[in-house]
Amino acid sequence: MKKVHFDTETYGFYGAYWKCVKESNCAMIAMIGDDSEDYIARTSVKWLHKLGLNVMTMSPAKKDYGHHNYPLERIEKAIDWLTSHSNQKIGIVGASTTGTLALTAASYFKDITLTIGLTPSDFIWQGFIQGKKDGCKEWPIEG
Repeated sequence: MKKVHFDTETYGFYGAYWKCVKESNCAMIAMIGDDSEDYIARTSVKWLHKLGLNVMTMSPAKKDYGHHNYPLERIEKAIDWLTSHSNQKIGIVGASTTGTLALTAASYFKDITLTIGLTPSDFIWQGFIQGKKDGCKEWPIEG
């Protein structure tokens, strides 16, 4: 699979664009996995390509599962890039914390016309940190 890589410093978001072999004007923003190019992300790309979609995989940063620094503006920049590259219909999918992020982004950006939130929270997290604290592996960040 051929991809274009994006870094936050240059493009305003971290991710990868995977153009479908079949000509398509539809794209899905997929926030699945710990990194936009890890095994889970690539597997979701293969599945979405079978459905005839271009795919923009996104994550906060390389191997960053904390999601405490994932502003909606990054999704907005990805949408701008997708629409400027002939994608007329844009969907978004996320799982768990990114499921919540997908639902939130869809409520802000009118260009998103399909939204899939897999097991999202029923509230918006400010983010969470991983490590070891009081016997827990992750907890909400301060503030």
